[in-house]
Amino acid sequence: MNGARGSGGAPDQLALGVTLTSRRRFANFVPGPNAAAVAALQDLLARGAGGAVYLWGGAGSGKTHLLEACCAHPAVRDRPAAYVALGDGGAAPGMLDGLAEAGIVCIDDAHAVAGDPAWEEALFHLYNRADQAGRLMVFAARAAPRATPWRLADLVSRFTAAVIWRLHPLADRERREALRRHARDRGFELGDEVTDYLMRRLPRDMESLTGFLERLDRSSLAAQRRVTVPFVRDLLEATGGSS
Repeated sequence: MNGARGSGGAPDQLALGVTLTSRRRFANFVPGPNAAAVAALQDLLARGAGGAVYLWGGAGSGKTHLLEACCAHPAVRDRPAAYVALGDGGAAPGMLDGLAEAGIVCIDDAHAVAGDPAWEEALFHLYNRADQAGRLMVFAARAAPRATPWRLADLVSRFTAAVIWRLHPLADRERREALRRHARDRGFELGDEVTDYLMRRLPRDMESLTGFLERLDRSSLAAQRRVTVPFVRDLLEATGGSS
């Protein structure tokens, strides 16, 4: 188990198989069509409520951002927050032992272990222990519980009893706003021309867009250059991206 502390005064996090991105917060999440799900999560956190939430949606729909935002919420300060990403591989079911005592338990890419008896058993026991301890659990997957090939009927029963929210992709104007917020958090502004250029040249999912934004931030700082369309074009060409 690897312990990690996010920057900027974030709470302690039990980060397993992933480095939590300290910049992912509710404040820089553009909810778009997912406003009700975001409000429900924030309400549960503010009230210190227990129970389970199951988020599902396609890649780039904001699942990981919301899970990391939950871990960084000010309400989760008295205990470490447990975040586990199951889609990276190389992990063992035993890593879930003891996580039920965390302030919040966030399991990302849960679908990645569907059909694996050992993992399903471990998730089932974690769910029960966290529920008995009154902890909030947030699971994220690509599909709804009954559309995911789980084999353990008792685990399916637990997941279907959770509060289930489907996350929808953002519209283009909302993606533009999200890009501007992420850039602002990094200390620079994205003008309309640069934003439009990125939207034309990169895949439209937020994971790809924010991933490139991180490279853009590092490269502009290293080169001591402003973020302009020519600079973005040069970076895309240098990294083999679209141009």
